[in-house]
Amino acid sequence: MVRATTVSPRRRQPAHTLLQPATWATGLVYVILTLWAVLALFPIYWMAKNSFEPAMAFTVFPPQMLPVSPGLANYSILLARTPMARWGLNTIVVSVTRTLGALFFGALAGYAFAKLKFVGREVIFWMLMTTLMIPSFITVIPQYQVVKALGWIDTYWALIVPGLTGGVWAMFLMRQFVKTLPTELIEAARIDGAGEFGIFIRVILPLMKPGMAVLGIFTFMGNWNNFLWPLLVTSSINMRVLPVGMALIRGGIGEANILVMGQVMAGSTLVAVPMVIVFLVFQRYFLQGITIGAIKG
Repeated sequence: MVRATTVSPRRRQPAHTLLQPATWATGLVYVILTLWAVLALFPIYWMAKNSFEPAMAFTVFPPQMLPVSPGLANYSILLARTPMARWGLNTIVVSVTRTLGALFFGALAGYAFAKLKFVGREVIFWMLMTTLMIPSFITVIPQYQVVKALGWIDTYWALIVPGLTGGVWAMFLMRQFVKTLPTELIEAARIDGAGEFGIFIRVILPLMKPGMAVLGIFTFMGNWNNFLWPLLVTSSINMRVLPVGMALIRGGIGEANILVMGQVMAGSTLVAVPMVIVFLVFQRYFLQGITIGAIKG
């Protein structure tokens, strides 16, 4: 005779006793992150708020958290008194062109140093890497002298060509990403008779999209915010870019050369909005930019 046995159900512990430590820790993390986000975003909010306020609102004490008599007067006056549209066009042309150049040349160089075997590859690579230790300000004067000798001062050539390849950093980033790709794909393509450039275009390039997205984001943001080089190689008001134009606005605008804080805030908002949009749309790629090359396939 088989004795039937009954298994008593396992007594459940109250949810608050199981989740209490994790809940407290998670809640504390969320509070810290929320405070940090507020502190980081508050200057952007304050800038945008002030851009919609009249000049008299800046004298109100204590300062109001919400806009006082909001309007678009600062934007209309700014666009009427300054060539902001032309500055924006110059910035877009320079940033997009240099970003596309960095993607193309950086991807080519990264593929060559990661997957191709040639004499002196490692020596050349590390010689290029040592140039990263040279401060960029040291090369400004030689670059300026070359641009001036070519007659490119105050032209798009001076704004675009010196940074068209993306530099050693673009090559290094693409090399680290290509090294994670399996070499078997390249060998299979070679067996099928594909040339090196064909392998790069048809096999490697489609797989490099995540790394190229990271490179494109950082390169575009760097060129969008670039100030020193455009300041040196441009002289006419219509060849300025937005960062340089904003410096001119802070120095005074209008017929009386009067600095109007509301118009400065309006200009700063117009400059910052594209970068905020780029960050919000592509924020997941920023994390990939930190981890590229950390894991090899």
